[in-house]
Amino acid sequence: MKRALMIIAIVFSSLFSVAQDSSQVMGLTDFLNIVREFHPLGKQANLRVEYGEQNLKANRGAFDPYLYGDVYQKYFDDKQYYDLLNAGMKIPTWFGIEIDAGFEQTDGDFLNPQRSTPANGLVHAGISVPIGQDLFIDQRRADLRKAQIYTEITAAEQQILTNELFKNATTAYLEWVGAAQKYEVFQEALQLARVRFEAVRSSALIGEAPAIDTVEAFIQYQNRSIALQDATLEYKNASAQLEVFLWNQDGAPLELSPRITPPSTEEFNTSSNTEDIKDRMDSLIANHPKLAKSELYLEQLRIQRKLDLERLKPQLDLKYNALNEPIAGDIIDGYTINNYNWGLTFKMPIFLRKERGQLQKTNISIKEQSYALDQMQRDLNYNVTAAINTWETTQQQLSGYNDVVTSTERLLQAEVQKFNSGESSLFLVNRRELKYISTQVKFIDLFVKSQKARMLIEYELGRLN
Repeated sequence: MKRALMIIAIVFSSLFSVAQDSSQVMGLTDFLNIVREFHPLGKQANLRVEYGEQNLKANRGAFDPYLYGDVYQKYFDDKQYYDLLNAGMKIPTWFGIEIDAGFEQTDGDFLNPQRSTPANGLVHAGISVPIGQDLFIDQRRADLRKAQIYTEITAAEQQILTNELFKNATTAYLEWVGAAQKYEVFQEALQLARVRFEAVRSSALIGEAPAIDTVEAFIQYQNRSIALQDATLEYKNASAQLEVFLWNQDGAPLELSPRITPPSTEEFNTSSNTEDIKDRMDSLIANHPKLAKSELYLEQLRIQRKLDLERLKPQLDLKYNALNEPIAGDIIDGYTINNYNWGLTFKMPIFLRKERGQLQKTNISIKEQSYALDQMQRDLNYNVTAAINTWETTQQQLSGYNDVVTSTERLLQAEVQKFNSGESSLFLVNRRELKYISTQVKFIDLFVKSQKARMLIEYELGRLN
């Protein structure tokens, strides 16, 4: 974190830097630390987890005890028709049983005899039990279990968003590194062309070189000036793309300081244990956050299926309340088991078309999700294998092409020596030099491609976080 903040300070202070300050290398780890801590998409990924936690809290609220109360009064023609009071508390439980305790008091000239209570009112305490539908699972329990699974889904979504963010950020970083390396190559090439042009012109003025060689040298100088302009444009655009991922702790976008430079290609890690990945391919892919998310959605559908099966049962609810009249504020004294009320509620559709249709819809969704899960697993397997193949191939190409760059440089040096001794021509020297420049550029392109392939292995495994 300290390292990331130091890099941010250097990036942010580009307008205030002084000439004697040395350049600062921003490594990939430093860059990704900034992205992880301060990029808006990284913060958005964290919000997904927080949303899942709040969603779980909301669904747990369905099991919170709650108070209730009703008061009804009617007065007409100077008479109190009725005065009804009913208040209490209900406690839902995980097992579908609901506990109820309360107080009821009624009065009035035209009170329904069924609603009448003693002068002190009645206290009641009892339970409501579903013995048919909703016995094993009901909507509240299903929603809570789904919310618990959803917290795991949001954790997987956080990994997926971070994985995608790091892929894009790493790609931009590698493009920046490649553009910087090419810029240096063309800067050096232009400097060589300038020195050679001045040397040839000086030699031509004293008659030691043909005058036409100055035209050849000047053409090369002009061509390389244009090539450097293209390389400069590519580097500027790559830097601008990299700045898209640079933010400070206050949420303000940052600009790259001219003092920030990428590391050389030699400082990158060029090793990867692909054989171990191949041996553990199935287990590694099984832990992929995309698969985890898909499997968790499937688990939610299975919970919905249990609820749909429960809806095929008849609704049969049993309710029992013990009753007692409080005496002098004591709600227990005088209680007898003979004072109670109870009830039984039954309900069942004749055709069950709605319930059966809903169950079949859920079964279809489960099949669709299962098929998608199988295909996703195959796709991930292919993507990882392709990334490993690209990595291994580019590594072999880099190893071989490094020798090509070295050999091309040796040929150039030999041609320059022959030219200096009068045994070669400026045309051949330029040709050798152009070949050396093109091999350097090709090597940089291969290096960037190789590093992207290495990154893609981790991306396809869902481990870029």
